[in-house]
Amino acid sequence: MMLPLRILRCSPYALLLMLVTSCGIGLGSSHLRAADANDVDAMPTFKLANNMTVPMIGLGGCSGVRYNAVKSAIDIGYQFIDTAQAHSWGYHEEEVGQALHDAKRRYQDNNDDFVFVQTKIHPQDLGYHSTKKAIQLSLDRLQVTSLDSVLIHKPRCWGDICSHEPEGTWEDSWRALEEAVDSGLVRSIGICDVDNRLLDKLLSKRIAPMVIQNWFDPFHQDKVFRRRIESINKEQDKLGKVDKKILYQGYSTLGNQWKYQGYEENPVMTSIRLLAIAKKHGVSIPQVLIQWATRRGVMVLPASNNPSHQLSNLKSYDFTLTEKEMASIDALDGKPPQQLHKERDTNEVDIQFTNHASDGPVDVFWVDSDEGHVHVGSMQEAGATLSLTSYHGHSFVFKKSGANDGSLLNRHIVDKSFGSTQNHQIEDESEEL
Repeated sequence: MMLPLRILRCSPYALLLMLVTSCGIGLGSSHLRAADANDVDAMPTFKLANNMTVPMIGLGGCSGVRYNAVKSAIDIGYQFIDTAQAHSWGYHEEEVGQALHDAKRRYQDNNDDFVFVQTKIHPQDLGYHSTKKAIQLSLDRLQVTSLDSVLIHKPRCWGDICSHEPEGTWEDSWRALEEAVDSGLVRSIGICDVDNRLLDKLLSKRIAPMVIQNWFDPFHQDKVFRRRIESINKEQDKLGKVDKKILYQGYSTLGNQWKYQGYEENPVMTSIRLLAIAKKHGVSIPQVLIQWATRRGVMVLPASNNPSHQLSNLKSYDFTLTEKEMASIDALDGKPPQQLHKERDTNEVDIQFTNHASDGPVDVFWVDSDEGHVHVGSMQEAGATLSLTSYHGHSFVFKKSGANDGSLLNRHIVDKSFGSTQNHQIEDESEEL
């Protein structure tokens, strides 16, 4: 069970957590520059079924990403922009188009160094004729004569996401997309939110999907479906072909989808396990996730309006996750921390530790059976406090900051029988231990 953290006062952890939880984006540098050749060389790529090669990191266009953000991303070195027609979902397709037009980095401007743009058709425009009109809308908004990639945003309407009943089905739309590929209007096609049943139907089409975009994050890894995509791609590799390969893209890889699942906080950006890995390498949680996901064959599309965050995300290969760390993130699948649900867990305990063990800083570690001692914060001086939310049975140890001999000042095991809110004075009991 993961340790939930809500407030960590007077600790480096608190500062890092505050920085990385904003919009699910990475830490940046005050000195910005374009990504250098090493960044580009380290970034993995994928060859699409149409023989076009794309980077495995792109700029996501939701969350209100607009002209200036797209322009800064292009200047920094992004070569893939993901957008959509749905203004109601935070996309601004026409501003993406203007930024790319002004940068003169479209396919027809420069075939050797262009920025690949992917857009998506709203489900209310499902249907053969509606999709043809939607394709023209994107051509106009993006100010181009052809589109790099077009996805069906959702295979159906539900609830109130559509303002009107669509003309037809996703299959009608697919026929229109196939014809757009035939005519050269569109270079690659795909669809979002696909399961195995839908994939069966897609694979029977005249033109199979080249791109599939599904929800993917550490707690929702879509493993069964991804294994099927991996199997298809490996078979293509054995045959020395690419014409049936499928690029798997993840959306909400930094955990934003959990707010729609009844969570008040983002469990990805507040995961102690992920934070411990990030702290070890001196990077951010987004950088850890970008490297982990792309090494697992998933293209990521983090949205960011901040140039420093954009650059940080591109530089997610300046360090190397160990296989143990990779496996540790894999093991998070299907285990979102329960403490972030709106209904409070009956075993949850709010704890405040106070430093009476040392005049100097005391480091606090959560004892995790998988990871050993995970650093969760520090109490910088005598009388300083550290507040967090934990569970019955969780264990903590306390050490003098910088101590390398493994000696403990104290240890504490959470006991719910003392109440849901507890205060503990941490004394130096090293001689007794």
